[in-house]
Amino acid sequence: MQIMRNKILLSGIYAVIGILTLSGCKKMLEIAPPINSVTTPEIFESNKQAEWAIAAIYSKMINGLNENGMSTGQVITDKVFSAGLCTILGGLSADELTVPTNLQNADLFAYNNKLTVVNSLKTAMIWESAYKAIFDCNAAIEGIRASTSILFTDSVRKELTGEALALRAFSYFYLVNFYGDVPLVLSTDFRVTQGLPRSPVVKVYEQIKADLVAARSLLAADYSVGRNERVRVNRWFAEAMLARVYLYTGEYQQAITSATNVIGHSALFSIEQNLNNTFLPNNGETILQLKPAADNSWVQNGVPEGYILYNVPASGGPYLRSYELSSQLAAAFEANDQRKTLWTRQVNAAVVAAKYTRAEKQQYYNVIRLSELHLIRAEAIMRSNPGDKINAIEDLNILRRRAGVDELDDQLTPEQVITAIAHERRVELFLEWGHRWLDLKRTGEAGDVLSAIPNKQPWWGDYQLLYPIPADEIRENSNLIQNPEYNVR
Repeated sequence: MQIMRNKILLSGIYAVIGILTLSGCKKMLEIAPPINSVTTPEIFESNKQAEWAIAAIYSKMINGLNENGMSTGQVITDKVFSAGLCTILGGLSADELTVPTNLQNADLFAYNNKLTVVNSLKTAMIWESAYKAIFDCNAAIEGIRASTSILFTDSVRKELTGEALALRAFSYFYLVNFYGDVPLVLSTDFRVTQGLPRSPVVKVYEQIKADLVAARSLLAADYSVGRNERVRVNRWFAEAMLARVYLYTGEYQQAITSATNVIGHSALFSIEQNLNNTFLPNNGETILQLKPAADNSWVQNGVPEGYILYNVPASGGPYLRSYELSSQLAAAFEANDQRKTLWTRQVNAAVVAAKYTRAEKQQYYNVIRLSELHLIRAEAIMRSNPGDKINAIEDLNILRRRAGVDELDDQLTPEQVITAIAHERRVELFLEWGHRWLDLKRTGEAGDVLSAIPNKQPWWGDYQLLYPIPADEIRENSNLIQNPEYNVR
């Protein structure tokens, strides 16, 4: 089915699924039952209505919401974790982006790693939007479970439950990596959620893995649910996310297995040899894309990063100064690396990202792609069995050959291979979903790397590697405890 529809149809969907709209909600963890809206079981009375409810979750994740809780082409979607916010804030907090003088001070606090409870309103949007997505997923899971309608078939129940579980796990992945311990909300009942404390990172990861394993057993192994567009979660998305999560949790053999399962499914997936095709809709490297509303006037047929990072009007007008690549990132590419040639642009004195551009034809937003699975497998091999370095090097060389740079020598030491993996992740996944920020943190390199960057001096401390819990949430829930040291700034 089509994920994104025109404004009229989206308005109809949101009218039907009032349970999933969030206007009028006080806080993300204490959402009261909606008034004068259709109850959850009634939403899931038929396959078609249930599909609309799940489609609405995807729509809000990429298109955002206006103040009335409706998806709209006028909304600024970089206020949503899944529509550019993780990329921008992660890029600023790491060493990928610079802040031009015409941008708001809210960006400078992340860029300089000088966040406080008071100045962190923009970083709080990750928390807010991720918990909105989690609420929607919980509502869908509960609604599917509660529905007894014979018009809602078992096969569709399983598929939609799997999608909701996978999207919930995906949302928690970013919460736990940006904030550390977070409340584990698995219900829409505000009486249960309103006083939840933060759950340890390890417990959140256990839930993420459980959701993805369950989703993997429920989801289709092809893209038929999305009418052969790669815009709906399927079994391979769950498997790919498991590979990523296993790498992050140090379960390296499981990471190798999950990554290999995806890479080996060559009937669906292959590395796009033409770098220009890597971010096109439904290309062979794509595991999941989000499909923006076609009438989204803000991104102009493109995706958030196409507007935020490549602010060059298609009409040929003047460059609108926006985020630019840091000198550190621009210098990281090897000579003749086609990723720099084709995925960045020199605009006046600046280098800007051009993985996505403002285009006449509609673009889709890459969530996860096959190249990451090669990088995951290479790293997991080296961290669990360095003696198998030849296979790890080949995973890297697959990407290097495509980029037009020299292949790595088989005689590299294990330590050199680990360094090469970090380099390939940096130049392959730059400005995608905050990968660099998360990589620096999980490998323990963030403090040393970032504290040496001039604009981040003086380094206030490694506590800045987690964002502060939004102050409003703590005021509303006395069981929430702020991340260390933020209360003293």
